[in-house]
Amino acid sequence: MTAYRLNNVECRRGGFVLRVDDLLLERGEIYSVTGPNGCGKTSLLRVLALLDRPVGGRVQYGDDEVGYDDRSAWLRQRRSSAYLMQHPYLFNMSVYDNIAYGLRLRHVPLAEVRQRVHDVMERLTLERFARRNAHTLSGGESQRVALARTFVLEAEVMLLDEFTSGVDREYVETVEAYVRELNRSHGTTVIFTTHSASQAHRMSDHPLTISHGEVRACDAASRR
Repeated sequence: MTAYRLNNVECRRGGFVLRVDDLLLERGEIYSVTGPNGCGKTSLLRVLALLDRPVGGRVQYGDDEVGYDDRSAWLRQRRSSAYLMQHPYLFNMSVYDNIAYGLRLRHVPLAEVRQRVHDVMERLTLERFARRNAHTLSGGESQRVALARTFVLEAEVMLLDEFTSGVDREYVETVEAYVRELNRSHGTTVIFTTHSASQAHRMSDHPLTISHGEVRACDAASRR
C-alpha cells in the first residue's frame, strides 16, 4: 500500500530547488535518506510532513492527493504523521507535559495519555525527569524528550531528521531499537535522514540519496 507518491514535484527554499521526478514510498517500510549538507534532505522531509507546499507537481498521501487548499483535510493528513525536526524546540513546561502535548492536542483520553507517556519515558529512561522543566535539561536529555514526544504519538508515518544527532552515545542503540519496534508492532512507516552510512545500512532496506537537489532510490541489494 502507498504511503506517499510524488510526481514531478519541485520545492523551493530560498535559492535552493528540490526536484522529485517520481518517488513511491510504501507503507510499513523504513527508508533512509542520505546526502551531503545542503542537498535537500530536510526539504524532502518538510514536503512529506506537509509543511511545505511544492511550487509544482503532485503529492499523494496514502490514497488521496494532499488537500493543501482544504484546511480541515490538510490538517487531518498532517496529524496522521509525526515529524521530528533536526533541532527540535521543547516547550517551557515539564518533561511530562512536553511528551503529552501532542496526545492532548489529538484529544486522546486522559488515562491513555498517562499510560503512553509513562511507557515512552520508561523506554527512554526519562522517568526521573518527568516533573523537571524541559529547559533545564542537557542537550542529550532534551533530544530524548523530543524523541519521546514523537514516538508517543504512534503515528502512521514518522519523519525523523537526524534523529540520533545529539543523543548520548549510550542511548543510540535504545533509540534505534525503539524505532524498529514501532515499525514492526504498529506498521509505522519510517523515513529518516542521516549523515551516517552505517546507520542507514543498519536501519533501512530502502535507501534514498539526494544529490544536487534530485532524489534517487538506490538498489538495496547492491549494498550487501
